[in-house]
Amino acid sequence: MSDNIYNPDNKPIRFINSEYKTLFTIPDGGYINITLDNGEVLTRRCRYHGECHVDVGTSLYHVAELAEKMERAGNKYEPYPEPEIVHGYVITDRMPVGDKVFVLAHNPDAVQKYVTWQGRSDKSGGWNWGHYWSSRSDAWTDCFRRADSERTGRPYDYTKFLKQRQERDDGAR
Repeated sequence: MSDNIYNPDNKPIRFINSEYKTLFTIPDGGYINITLDNGEVLTRRCRYHGECHVDVGTSLYHVAELAEKMERAGNKYEPYPEPEIVHGYVITDRMPVGDKVFVLAHNPDAVQKYVTWQGRSDKSGGWNWGHYWSSRSDAWTDCFRRADSERTGRPYDYTKFLKQRQERDDGAR
């Protein structure tokens, strides 16, 4: 029996194209890779939400709506059977820039649930320069700014971002 209340029989998730042709299936709780038209690869966990609906990351889609959205944007998606797990964190997003790649990873059991790391595209040096975050939004911003800094050559000091975030949070109280 499944822990997903929408899928007590543990049915697989079906992905289709806009013509309703089945492309592939994955198990409930499995992952897909979404390759954007710029080459960036996003890894998203998927949860069964009925015969025609799926949670992809934090968004709920009708399977046909997802197919049409992907095709319109020029994106490709495919099953990702084994997510990369580093120190208990599942890598969910990748931003390649030249010979480097910046990643965002998530560990729901960690104190700081999100981390961004820098690594080499050829994976020769592992992951390093971790920035740890409690919010996905802050982690995503950090990952994007790190990749953008590498792409443009403009410096990015994440300690300034931390300070701005802290000031924003203190002002909201």
